[in-house]
Amino acid sequence: MPSMISRLRLAALMLLTPLACGDSGDTTTEGGSTTQATQATTTEASSGTDTAGPTTAGSESDGSDGSSDASSTTPVTDGSDPTDATDATSESDTETATTDDPCACQVGELCEDGECVPACQTVDPDPCGPDQVCDILSGECTDPETPCTLSGPSIQCGDVSCGPGTACDDQGACVPLSPCATVECEGDVCWGGSCSCTRTHECPQAPDEALLNGPFSSFLMGLDFADDCTAWMVTLQDGTDYLRRLRPDGELTEWPGVSNLDMGEVKVLKPLTVIAAGAGPEQEAAQPQPSAVEGLGEVALTYTCCEMCGCFADDPQGVARLDEASMQAPLPFVIIATITDGDGPFGHIVADAGPQGLTWGEDRVLYVGNSTQNGELNSADLELMTQEVLTPLPERIHAAAAVSPVHLLVAVEGGDVYRYNTEVGAATFLVALGSDVTALAHDAFTGLVHASLQNLEIVTVHPFTGEVTPFDVMPAIGRVAVSPNGQLWYAPAKYIAGNLPLTAWSLPSEF
Repeated sequence: MPSMISRLRLAALMLLTPLACGDSGDTTTEGGSTTQATQATTTEASSGTDTAGPTTAGSESDGSDGSSDASSTTPVTDGSDPTDATDATSESDTETATTDDPCACQVGELCEDGECVPACQTVDPDPCGPDQVCDILSGECTDPETPCTLSGPSIQCGDVSCGPGTACDDQGACVPLSPCATVECEGDVCWGGSCSCTRTHECPQAPDEALLNGPFSSFLMGLDFADDCTAWMVTLQDGTDYLRRLRPDGELTEWPGVSNLDMGEVKVLKPLTVIAAGAGPEQEAAQPQPSAVEGLGEVALTYTCCEMCGCFADDPQGVARLDEASMQAPLPFVIIATITDGDGPFGHIVADAGPQGLTWGEDRVLYVGNSTQNGELNSADLELMTQEVLTPLPERIHAAAAVSPVHLLVAVEGGDVYRYNTEVGAATFLVALGSDVTALAHDAFTGLVHASLQNLEIVTVHPFTGEVTPFDVMPAIGRVAVSPNGQLWYAPAKYIAGNLPLTAWSLPSEF
């Protein structure tokens, strides 16, 4: 490709403007509960420090700024026909518009020297040569180290090829992957659209570490974040366990669970990709959204109990979701599970029981492992309260995370990770991590998955290539969770690890 593909990078970058984005529990020894309560309580979390309240918008103008006087100004003319002036103005406007957009190019084309030319991602073979890469954000050949460059190989998917920012759905179509929210195609060539090279989020403020380490995290066992940076957790302790919500402004609410049952994981429904800053309404409308009822922000949790822990027949374990409007049953079951046990990933009989590997699909379907028996992946119909066995895997399931509109990563005992296609119903081996996985946390900006391991390592996994890179080490056994403002949080499993604080690492904010 000649060097003509070089001028639109500045325009592309201008469209991608960045947006700003203590604990009181003791270590316990048993997870069985003895009483049942049903009413949620709301308090202000206390951390001993002042915290900012929620961000509020400024007041709108009342219109009393003299604009009506300005609108009545009479233009001065030279006696010529006013229609001539109107025509001249229109012609001038037309010339300006034409000058601003001399090409009016289509998808997959660039305007260069007043002519539409193919963008590099639509040209086969690759026109960029050995020392450059094709950047799908600009359509230009560029140095691979240039900031805000998204490049990579294309994967054949039936009759089309899926380029960077997309994945094959295994049925002949491409689906979007972070950091892209939509798919664009020219003929049989597709690539990611509505991409952003800067992390964006809509949090009113970042999670406050002092608040997270206050009463919110007492007896912490599982942690997740909604898109507005609201934090959610479940407990594991003697007595009744709780689902807790901590809003960024410090409001703390909790809901009691079913007596005689423990809690394991909590997961919040959220999109798997982020829309680029400055994207238009059509791009935002094209972003995949949950298809029914409550949608984004919906919360689910697992109820667990080991076979030797005093579970009663009328208190079945399984999966529940939050029904905040219900005073009598705020955490109704959506999956009833059989009693299952394992030897990991936490190495404790109470924490290693029951269903594990809870995750939401972007289609608002709940997925979980071991609900019918060890090693089986199950899905839940939230309206009918029925479950389906999707596929057997070789070992007991420990963790899962959705990574595309049709793909899940699922980790099983021993640390093997599989990629499961929810539409095709097939699992493909991805990578062996060599240690049991306590959690898989997907980052909606990078598309990468962070895995916390029983050996205390944290690694980063590419969900489609299987590439694994070291990230850091946990101070004790626990899980990790990604907050939308770009932090990876360590959540200690306090029932086992003791009363350690939550801590966080910063994730990349751009590439």
